[in-house]
Amino acid sequence: MDNNLDFLLQQISRGKASEEQMAQAEAQLAQMEKRMERMIDGWNTVERTTNRHARKISLRWIAGVAASWLLIVSLSLIATHHNNQQDFARQPSEDTFDNPEDAAAETQRALLKFSQCINKAIE
Repeated sequence: MDNNLDFLLQQISRGKASEEQMAQAEAQLAQMEKRMERMIDGWNTVERTTNRHARKISLRWIAGVAASWLLIVSLSLIATHHNNQQDFARQPSEDTFDNPEDAAAETQRALLKFSQCINKAIE
């Protein structure tokens, strides 16, 4: 507080202030109140901006973590699927023959069995 306001407040507290001094004190107190409101509003603006900035940072961090997990899971699934396909291609088929005569004999046996089942169903 400035000296003039301090003096006016002392006069008012002692009951020795005139109407003019009372009006001056009220005017000075009103100015101080406006300055304090502006300061508080400024602090609130800074606080809101800081909170908004912190929220943006946390959302960016969460999005980054989620994207990283998605990338890791996707790459794992692709690698697993690719390995499964390679393993499937490498598996030797038990129904193949190296010798064409053995293959023909096995085919004849399968066709004979199929024919017998069909004939049985027709009878």
